[in-house]
Amino acid sequence: MITGPAKQELKTEIKSLVQNKEWRVALDKLSNLSFQHDDPWIDSYLCNLRLKAFKHIVDTDGAPNEAHCPPMVEHPFPECIDKIPEIDARELTLNNLAGGIKHHGSIIVRNFIGSEKAKELKKGIDRVMNSSIKYEETEKGNIWFKPLQGDNSKRITNKGLKMMRESGSARTLLSPRMTKNLIGIFNDLGLKEILHEYFNEAPCLSLNKWVLRKMNPLTFPADWHQDGAFMGKEIKSVNLWMALTECGKGTDKAGMDIIPKRLNDLVPTGTEGAIFKWSVSRKYVDDNFNQPERPHFNQGDAIFFDHLNLHSTSYSESFKTTRYAIETWFFAASSSPQNQMPVVW
Repeated sequence: MITGPAKQELKTEIKSLVQNKEWRVALDKLSNLSFQHDDPWIDSYLCNLRLKAFKHIVDTDGAPNEAHCPPMVEHPFPECIDKIPEIDARELTLNNLAGGIKHHGSIIVRNFIGSEKAKELKKGIDRVMNSSIKYEETEKGNIWFKPLQGDNSKRITNKGLKMMRESGSARTLLSPRMTKNLIGIFNDLGLKEILHEYFNEAPCLSLNKWVLRKMNPLTFPADWHQDGAFMGKEIKSVNLWMALTECGKGTDKAGMDIIPKRLNDLVPTGTEGAIFKWSVSRKYVDDNFNQPERPHFNQGDAIFFDHLNLHSTSYSESFKTTRYAIETWFFAASSSPQNQMPVVW
């Protein structure tokens, strides 16, 4: 931790950089210091700065990048028909990521973070949820849960925080410690570089679509959906869903049901039986698609897909216990959905 005069000097320097609109310099300096020191002030300030700086760093009014997304790549899994391709974490490349999404709608990466890191992140989610309850009682945050400050605080209400927690969710950016830990993992895996190639521009994160999940089994079947139905069809995205507990087929924890097919457009929403205007009824899926896949995920496995993928949280009476997962949506900075509050990586 940085203390004493050095801490005051750092705060003065960062304040000056922000006032002079040197957003990237301030972010890079704090990001580097964050991984060198265990400093709650740095990690908390970074969460606020990542959100506040986005509109200043990215010209969101400019013309979107015209590159193909997913990129045009040679099909890496021609033998994989009507199912989701699977690779090991060591095989995660631009070609495999783009090929899986472009030709199959998704790709599973086994041992993406491994069981040990998954266990640590799972413990972290418990600490976030517990700290969230304490915050509601005392309005005192900590390194595990601290709502945004200043202008950013208006974006999230206490009612919204409680509703998310009761549904088993928490926004990652509201946990300075989990934000730091996850960005460190993504950086170590080279994910930022792969996604930069995928989008042909800088990737960004999102306040609303970067979520920690501690989910109890559903009491009734969920609707199907494509996230593009409410985020916009023209965006460029990649979603990373990481299983922190074994779940899905053959387990007692809910996983995901997925249509193993690339869809290039949005399917009809709000039809007969659909719960929401943006969701897809189970009847429509039954009538128009073959049997969906319900993958088995080991602890630390992951799946990647984009906003056109059609999926649903799994339901079964055999699901009895809590499932932990982390969902991280990455967007091309120039065409990110503004309603999801983009965040600088």
